[in-house]
Amino acid sequence: MRINHTGEVCAQALYQGQALTAKLPAIRSAMEEAAEEEIDHLAWCEQRIRELSSHTSVLNPAFYGLSFGIGALAGLVSDRVSLGFVAATEEQVVKHLDEHLSDIPATDRKSRAILEQMRKDEAAHASNALHAGGHVFPRPIKFGMTLLSKVMTKTTYRI
Repeated sequence: MRINHTGEVCAQALYQGQALTAKLPAIRSAMEEAAEEEIDHLAWCEQRIRELSSHTSVLNPAFYGLSFGIGALAGLVSDRVSLGFVAATEEQVVKHLDEHLSDIPATDRKSRAILEQMRKDEAAHASNALHAGGHVFPRPIKFGMTLLSKVMTKTTYRI
């Protein structure tokens, strides 16, 4: 659950960075709205972590800063690229959540309910971003994003 929490910290930062540099007011508003929706996920993960007697990652501030910078950079390139980045990121998150859902015990109903709702919301964010005109990223870029997410998940799991 710590990995999911850090992912939500990164989502907050990405959306805030993208909102800061969005060109169109509608895109800025959409990014701000998405960040607001992610607050629920952040709170759910943090509460579940406490219930499991664990802790959030000490690396969260670093991941926040890195993600904010990436989001701002994507927004500076163009709104279309920024929306495409949302779609590609959320696709990665959905895959991660699918893996996590297959790994956790069926008896852990609380964690499962959180992850299932998060999966539904993240898939909607990806779809909405593409429908709003997001650029579909090529495979090599998505592969690079996957590698970066693996670094985040591996380090967050331990630290």
